[in-house]
Amino acid sequence: MKLDWVTLLLSGITAFSSTCFAADDKFTDISLEELVDVKTTSITKMPMSLNKSPVTAYVVSQDEISDKGYRFLTDILKNTPEFYVTNLAQTEKAVTEIYIRGIFANNKITLLVDGNKIKAPTGEPTTFYDAMPLIGVKQVEISLGASSSVYGADAMLATINLVTTTGADLNGFKIKATGGNADTEEVQVAAGKKINDDLNVSLTGSFHHSGQENLRKNYPEIYGNAVVDLNLAEQNSNLHFKANYKDLTVSYYRTQTKNNNALSFTPKQYSGVPIWEPTNQTANITYNSDINPFWQSKSSLSYESTELSKDSSYRTGLAPNQDMTWFGEALRFSETVAYLKGDINWLSGIELSAMNSLPRNQYDVPTLPKYHLKYQNYAVYTQLNYDVTETLAINGSLRMDADSRYSPVFNPRFGFSWQAIKELRFFGSIGTSYLAPAPSSMYETWNMPTDSAYGRPNLNLRPEKTMTSELGINVEPFKGNSLKMSGFFTDGTDLIRLTTVGNLGYWDNIATSQTYGLQIVERHAFTHDLSADVSYTLTKGQQDAEKLNSMVNITNVPEHMIKSNLLYAWDKFTFRFTERWFDNIGTHESNKIYKGKPMHGAAIFDSNIHYVQPIQAAKFSVDLGVNNLFDTKYYVVPLYDNFAGSLSAQPQETRRVYLTVGLSY
Repeated sequence: MKLDWVTLLLSGITAFSSTCFAADDKFTDISLEELVDVKTTSITKMPMSLNKSPVTAYVVSQDEISDKGYRFLTDILKNTPEFYVTNLAQTEKAVTEIYIRGIFANNKITLLVDGNKIKAPTGEPTTFYDAMPLIGVKQVEISLGASSSVYGADAMLATINLVTTTGADLNGFKIKATGGNADTEEVQVAAGKKINDDLNVSLTGSFHHSGQENLRKNYPEIYGNAVVDLNLAEQNSNLHFKANYKDLTVSYYRTQTKNNNALSFTPKQYSGVPIWEPTNQTANITYNSDINPFWQSKSSLSYESTELSKDSSYRTGLAPNQDMTWFGEALRFSETVAYLKGDINWLSGIELSAMNSLPRNQYDVPTLPKYHLKYQNYAVYTQLNYDVTETLAINGSLRMDADSRYSPVFNPRFGFSWQAIKELRFFGSIGTSYLAPAPSSMYETWNMPTDSAYGRPNLNLRPEKTMTSELGINVEPFKGNSLKMSGFFTDGTDLIRLTTVGNLGYWDNIATSQTYGLQIVERHAFTHDLSADVSYTLTKGQQDAEKLNSMVNITNVPEHMIKSNLLYAWDKFTFRFTERWFDNIGTHESNKIYKGKPMHGAAIFDSNIHYVQPIQAAKFSVDLGVNNLFDTKYYVVPLYDNFAGSLSAQPQETRRVYLTVGLSY
């Protein structure tokens, strides 16, 4: 599907201009208290209003997802403050690379669907954000900061929970079909049925395929001498089933992605087309019981697995095309008891996990046998939310994890929320978190020649640890306007990095880091039909990657970042115009302004026009969207002089135009 983007832009401007004086009730002048009085369960595993949250948190509703034309979770994260997202990643084991508050976060985010983990259970840094459709999602809950006191390992920087619709919520079906340039083909389907008062079921599925631009043609100075053509097609699929019978919930979630990894974009160093194709699946049974009006219990049994396809290939040694695959799985049981009585909410529980990791590769060195690692984790945790007064609420939590591979880990968190006056709220938190060492880091080059310079196993890796603190305010200067300001500090120790001794390289707990900064988020409803939000994030810090004599500045993230959204509603139309600005960006020679020289700031614009038309019991919708509207040619942060020899030479996604047609009944 080919669309003239200039015509599209002019049409959108004309439509916007012709309706700028129309009136609608899409956006109302609500107070800050009403704006943030949204319930979320992912912060403490207990219902909590955002206006009492001790940490920075966001909730994206189903209406907002629809109005803004978001299709996958990545679309939301790109526009979330403090998240820096790159499409063509520098890491070998992902294509979407995410940084939060200056720290690489692919393996440091707890990703949940209805409270159930969706990620590699053995800690590998695989991400599925591009493959998680939003058609069956009721709301997306995002909370920042340390959460290991709640969720254990890997809940270091953020928790993201997708709350999905039930069969009773749907009681019908939805379908969306998308086409666009770069051979984009996509379909998302959700169907649900309330069978009776006790039973309802839902089923959601999606399939997406798209290609990429011709890198040989558009970036000849980097890719002109590539040994092979780069097949940049990406493909993902998703399936989610959920059944609710009284207090019993049974669910199954499966997601699969296939795309290139970072080494595909360094053709002067490597040949071939390394592919990254993981599959994750989770099955869960949960039973909720109301013991009495105040006491509740929750029992959960889940099975998680992630497998890297045998068709995947990446650098496992001296060449990038040697197949390597691994399979990780976990069987978890948790029992939680909660006391919920308004001003006192208390929760405690246990979690038992049995994990299994089985990496495999083509190396066959008799003196170094293949391994099969089995280990267990036992956890106990407790939390208390207490409204000390009508205006002051405190939160305290503590979790202990005992893993059979290393010493027990204790992670506390304390936070508060104080509504000083109706228009002013203070909040803050401090907590610790940890990341268990992934078996792939401990054993990844196990079957390597003993004199290899590309890595040796280290079976004594310890968990990475961080301490995160935050202090902020929410203020309502006047009706219809909200402002949030907060500062953060994260101290990382025992971070795992590659080091060398002689000709041998291996992973070790050698690094430390300190990142700090602030963010300002302002949201304003100008009229009943026009609203806007803008955020500014400052990120600074230092890191010591290999016990250097002194700390050095952090890399790979912009120091300054601005994001803004303008939303305008008219009749059955909603217009979205989004801007993301980053500093210290590298540019390509075809950049009309900077012509290959670094720019102090790159502004990336997205737009979407959403139209909805009710037809009796059905609803018809159309979305016409453009990502990177002005086709800004830029590279990831930071800018290096030698593009060809650096992974950060990878160009970012160019203009993508898509048309989505939807029908719900």
